[in-house]
Amino acid sequence: MICKNCDNDLRTDFSYCPTCGAKVIRHRLTFKNVWEDISFQIFNLDNTLFKTIKHLFTRPDEVINSYISGARKRYMNPISFFAIGVTLSGILFYVLRNVYHIHLTQNSLNNQKTPDLDFVFDYQGLMSYLIIPIYAMFTWLLFLDKKKLNYTEHLVANAFIFGQVSFVQVLSGLLIFGFFNVRYDLFNYIFLLIVVLYQFYVFSKVHHTEPVSTLLRALAYMVMLIILMIGIGILIFLIGYLTGNINLEDFKPPN
Repeated sequence: MICKNCDNDLRTDFSYCPTCGAKVIRHRLTFKNVWEDISFQIFNLDNTLFKTIKHLFTRPDEVINSYISGARKRYMNPISFFAIGVTLSGILFYVLRNVYHIHLTQNSLNNQKTPDLDFVFDYQGLMSYLIIPIYAMFTWLLFLDKKKLNYTEHLVANAFIFGQVSFVQVLSGLLIFGFFNVRYDLFNYIFLLIVVLYQFYVFSKVHHTEPVSTLLRALAYMVMLIILMIGIGILIFLIGYLTGNINLEDFKPPN
């Protein structure tokens, strides 16, 4: 018997190739085994996805520490976990804009005309991948005195955290906006606060910090986020202006 992946000889009773590690396929393609293969290779849904979600609520430090320490089969890969969350968030924003017809970037606290900046959500997935290293840099700096996790390990931890909050955002967003007339900006502010609280709850479990210490670090993180958001806002304005999505006329006060 020959391995179809590396062409090395195999015993007929082998389920995996000892040379390349590929699974030995003996059956014809059906919808069932194609789905099983996709779920294992890409999503790894069999057991690990839902266990990862559950344990990130109940014992998040175990999920993060397990992956960092080398136990890579117990929970889902953080990159895959984060990628699924980002994909579902993209679907959520599509539904909010095109099904629920919600203006995501409108400030509902006043009645003034505001420019339509919803085009930024066309790049939501790319922005998520670009911004997660910045979040990791912030948390790494804030917990540098603990000397427990390096920057890469903070990147892993934040991938788990933001993958998790993406699942919560999608579920809560679909339900809340589907049944209630809620301002998106209000929902976004409250959800951002919940995200930061959860994020630092997780890091307090990982680093074993006291409540006061954790709170002070979270407040410093919020200041960093505000500075980051101002910078992103300026960048979005420049991109929107250069691409024609924003016109300076939009900022003129109404007559």
